[in-house]
Amino acid sequence: MRAEISTPVVENVVEKTDRAVDSGDHLSIREKIGYGLGDAGGTIITALIGSFLTYFYTDVFGIAPAIVGTIFLSLRVIDAFTDPMMGMLADRTRSRWGRYRPWQLWMALPMGAVLFLTFFSPGLEGNALVVYAIITYFLLSLCYTASNVPYCAMINAMTRNSKEMVACQSYRFALCGLAGLCITVGLPMLVAWFGQGNEARGYQWGVTLMAVLCAIMLLACFATVKERVASSYSDTERYNLKTLISNTWRNDQLVLMFFIIFLSINVGMVKGGALLYFIQYYLGESPAYTSLFFGVGFVGIGGSFMVKYIVQKIETVRFFILTNLVLGIASCLVAFIPGEYSTLWLALNALGAVFYGFVLPLAFAMMAFTDEYGEWKTGKRTSGMTFAFNLFFIKLAWATGGAIVSFTLSLVHYQPGLENQTTASVTGILLLVTVIPGVLHFMVALATYFFKVNERFLKTIKSDLAQRAEGTGEGQEQPKA
Repeated sequence: MRAEISTPVVENVVEKTDRAVDSGDHLSIREKIGYGLGDAGGTIITALIGSFLTYFYTDVFGIAPAIVGTIFLSLRVIDAFTDPMMGMLADRTRSRWGRYRPWQLWMALPMGAVLFLTFFSPGLEGNALVVYAIITYFLLSLCYTASNVPYCAMINAMTRNSKEMVACQSYRFALCGLAGLCITVGLPMLVAWFGQGNEARGYQWGVTLMAVLCAIMLLACFATVKERVASSYSDTERYNLKTLISNTWRNDQLVLMFFIIFLSINVGMVKGGALLYFIQYYLGESPAYTSLFFGVGFVGIGGSFMVKYIVQKIETVRFFILTNLVLGIASCLVAFIPGEYSTLWLALNALGAVFYGFVLPLAFAMMAFTDEYGEWKTGKRTSGMTFAFNLFFIKLAWATGGAIVSFTLSLVHYQPGLENQTTASVTGILLLVTVIPGVLHFMVALATYFFKVNERFLKTIKSDLAQRAEGTGEGQEQPKA
């Protein structure tokens, strides 16, 4: 595909100027919901990968855990190239719908189709089945890149109002929580209903419904959002990949946020990837309890909605640190609760979901803050590249999170089936949903201590950028931070 789309530009596309056509100070609820639906569609992908794909590969395909972990890690090498290239392509895209928005339209059907193929059992065995898993997982990752890199950058083309950014992220992650609920609660029931004892067939048809829902959500996002903020990247400028990468990595606070996001996503991937094993082999519960356990995570949506109100009282960065400290302590302490207290585990899962519901909206709002900081520091606003690198670290977290689960299972000599579990394997599974996520939360809190783009600093940055836009900053040297 050409890096520049030559279709006509209409009035809702950013103008070729450093000023915004419409600053987006007050976004409608309809647009916030539409924006959220875009990542809700993406959450269908991440929920399936995070909660079911490892189990699907080990217990349905029959692939050894060590091979599964190797698959997850090795494919990220290719993503090191595809994510930045997608960011550059998104920043340079021109269409009658905007820069970032049209990718939701273009990728809706391909992503749904590849998702179906990823959970389709082709009747292969041995190395042929491993190759099939590699190809379909890679294509799914590639489609997700082409949709999610432009999606994440799109918030900076919708508004520059930091409160509206946080509000959009609240809607986004509330709807992501709802989508995740549909997957984690609905899929086990669909597998049982469609499969009638045949898990391969159950996953095939259950995921088919999820793939259709994913495509519909991406199309709804495309239909409801609007790009209105001008980019500092003009039509006449032609930055090569090396220059774009250099500008991105000069943003020291952005680089720190990449690490924070990486750790935060790892928490969900490790815990989510181990939950099916935990419920079956530590709690010893049924498929009905599995759906219920995943279902109580629905209350985490409440946490996502609460964020926009809490940050009016507590500064965003400070609140993020506090949340991770609380989650880290709690995650380590619950490791001492025996498996027979299944009702207590349900209650603790609900409480933890509320607090974890704070984490990602705050993290992605802070990520948006670094885009302003990057323009202030370098004079360039390349949102597509920013969120391309961000997506690379998210997908790296998918890989490392899945690999932590797979290699831990391999280390404790996990074998499928309740009758094959040992004290070592059950202990390893317990650590994957308690202590290991807790340690990751502590690491997030420590890293965030060094993040300096709080809301007070952000006001100074916006004031400086406004002066430059009015010409008062012309001829001034770029600030050094």
